[in-house]
Amino acid sequence: MTSAPTRIQYPYKVDYNDHFETPQCAYEHIMPLMDAVQPSSSRENHIIYDPFYCNGRTKVLLQSLGFTNVVHEKRDFYEDVEKNQLPNYHTFITNPPYSSDHKEKCVQFAIDRLRPKNSQKKKKKKQISKPFFILMPNYVAVRNHFRSAIKSGDNGDDPNDILYVIPPIPYEYDHPEGTGKEVSPFKSIWFCGIPSSKVAAAKKAFRKMYGDSNIGVGNIGSSMEKPRLVSTLQELRQLNAVPTQKRKNLKQRLKAKKKMQQLSEGSQSQQRDRTEGTSAARNQSAIQQGKQKKRKGNSKYRNEDGVRKKKRF
Repeated sequence: MTSAPTRIQYPYKVDYNDHFETPQCAYEHIMPLMDAVQPSSSRENHIIYDPFYCNGRTKVLLQSLGFTNVVHEKRDFYEDVEKNQLPNYHTFITNPPYSSDHKEKCVQFAIDRLRPKNSQKKKKKKQISKPFFILMPNYVAVRNHFRSAIKSGDNGDDPNDILYVIPPIPYEYDHPEGTGKEVSPFKSIWFCGIPSSKVAAAKKAFRKMYGDSNIGVGNIGSSMEKPRLVSTLQELRQLNAVPTQKRKNLKQRLKAKKKMQQLSEGSQSQQRDRTEGTSAARNQSAIQQGKQKKRKGNSKYRNEDGVRKKKRF
């Protein structure tokens, strides 16, 4: 008999429904970009930081891909930010919790470090632009908080240091305790922050790995068998990689779900009534036929099958 998995304890508040692990293929899809932004030619020297622990699987998966220097510990990320106790790292990569305002906080943290506001004072050490890779639901790309966070300058153009990786198939996430739905209720994409000086190299590396047709919206009519790299919200929309309608809030989604359940229950009830009505009609018909047969069978002019034996007159 298989014993139930032991529930992991955390020294901070967590939401059970936030604990879903990123599949290895998701990390593999962004490897060209990761290699393009790393500080040296060796993955071993590339320090990766993922602050959201779950069950620690991220570190194992990244190590299997050659990233042996991964900071991934069971710590309170927000407390570390507040107390300025963040580890030294090169690249921020994570699949943050989706509940509450975790996504918004995570995006803002990453943007602030991608575009550090260096002081003009000579005494202060110049901060280096740090790339990020955040795996989130595709609807985040059209949310006001994200569009506002990534905005660069006064114009409304898409900033050149933000890229998106669209997976060829929807990612499936595993819960440490083996619970949850088999199919994710939403599609995910990688939100990538690349230092401006490395954007060209990142696109070149992605093109070398996956081909010219997987950059932008080129060859849009073909089926996607490989991940695709795009640079703008318009391209995401052209590829149907983001929802075209505004996602309802939690209260609206729960109300819609309840209505669907009521409609389903009503439909099932009507089906039962129809089935019961049909059965009752069949039973009544059988009873009537039995009575007729009995009457015929009791006649002295007919045999047991109701066939007339002799003429009455």
